[in-house]
Amino acid sequence: MKKEGMNRFRNLLLWAGLLLLLAACSAPQPQQVRKRYFWPPGDIAPKIEYINFYHADQDVRRGVNDWLEETIFGKDRPRRAFVRPSVVASDGKGRLFVADQGLSQVQVWDFNTHEIRHLRYPSGASFAFQLPAGMTLDDAGHIYVSDSLRKQILVFDDDELVVREIENGALQRPTGLAFDPVRGGLYVVDTAAHKVHFFDRAGKLVSSIGGRGVAPGQFNFPVDCAVDSDGNLFVLDSMNARVQVFDREGGFVRAFGERGTALGSFMIPKSIAVSPSNLVYVTDSQAHKFVVFSREGDFLLTVGGEAPMVDGKVSPGGFYLPEGIDIDSGEAIWVVDSLNRMVHQFQYLTPEYLAAHPILPGQAFMPPVLQKKLETNGSLNR
Repeated sequence: MKKEGMNRFRNLLLWAGLLLLLAACSAPQPQQVRKRYFWPPGDIAPKIEYINFYHADQDVRRGVNDWLEETIFGKDRPRRAFVRPSVVASDGKGRLFVADQGLSQVQVWDFNTHEIRHLRYPSGASFAFQLPAGMTLDDAGHIYVSDSLRKQILVFDDDELVVREIENGALQRPTGLAFDPVRGGLYVVDTAAHKVHFFDRAGKLVSSIGGRGVAPGQFNFPVDCAVDSDGNLFVLDSMNARVQVFDREGGFVRAFGERGTALGSFMIPKSIAVSPSNLVYVTDSQAHKFVVFSREGDFLLTVGGEAPMVDGKVSPGGFYLPEGIDIDSGEAIWVVDSLNRMVHQFQYLTPEYLAAHPILPGQAFMPPVLQKKLETNGSLNR
C-alpha cells in the first residue's frame, strides 16, 4: 500500500508539472519585434527595405513547414547554390533566373514549387552556356540569355526550354539585354563593338546606335541597358562612367553620372534596371553599392557598402562586388552579390507594400553596414 501511494503521488506530481508546462505554453507570450532594415537611415521617410538573401539550395524552401526543422536538425546539409553568379532576372510571379558563369548554367529558383531547376534543352538536360552575360524576359514569357562566347542570344519559352537562337554576323560580344514592349523587340548591348543593336521579335536586326568615343551617343565598353515605361532606352556606358538615354528612334536625350566617389558617381558600374515606377538603378561593383536615380538623372539614394561574408554571417544590405540587378513588377529589387556568391532581395516601399507590411514602432533599424561606417568614420557622408 505504501508503494502504491508513492506511485500515485509521483503521478500526481507529473500531471501537475505537465499542466503547468501547458499553461506556460498557452499563456500569451510577449511578441518579439522583428528587426527591419531601411534606406535611407535616420528620421527620413524610408524608401527601400532589405528583405532576404539566397545562397544555398535550402533557401528556396523558406516558408515551407519543415524548412526550419531541416535547417536546425540538418536533415539535408545545405549546399552553396552558386559559384560565380553574375546576372539576375525575375518574372514577378515567383520565378527568379540567375546566370552563373562558373557553372555555365542559368538557375531557375521557383518559389512557388520550392525547387531549383535550370534552363534546359528539349531533352531535359541543363543547357550548357559558354559565358552567359545578359538576361531579360519579354511580354510573352520568353527568357532571353546572351552568350558572349557563342556570340548569340538564346531564347527559351515559358517552360524553360530553348526554342531558338538569334545570331548575327555583327555581334562581337553581346552582353546586356532589354526587351521593349513599346517597340516589340530586343535591345542587345555589344560591348566589344561599343554599340547597341535592336532586333525585332523574329530576330531580325533593325537598327544600331553607337560607336566608340566620349561624345553624346558614343560608348566606351557599354555593358547593360534597360527600357522605361515610355520606351526610352537607358544604356550603361561603363568605361565612360555614365548612363546615356535615347528615345524610341535612337536619338540622344541626355546623360548622367561621372567617375568618382561622390554621391551619384560611379567607380565601376556593372548593371542597370528601370523599375515600373521609372526609377533607375545602377550597381557599382567596385564601390559595393547600387545607386538610385530618377529617370531624369537626379540622384536619389545609395544603398549598400562593402561587406564580405565572414564565418557564414551575412550583413543585410552589404555587398562584395555586386553585379546584376533587376526590378520586377512588384518593385522587388534583386541584386547579384558576386563574390559573396548570393542574391539579395530588397523592396521599394510602394503604398501597396506598406499597406500590407506596415512599419511598426521599434522595427526600424540602421543597416549593419551603415552602423559600421558610422562607428568607423563618425559620419555616414564620408
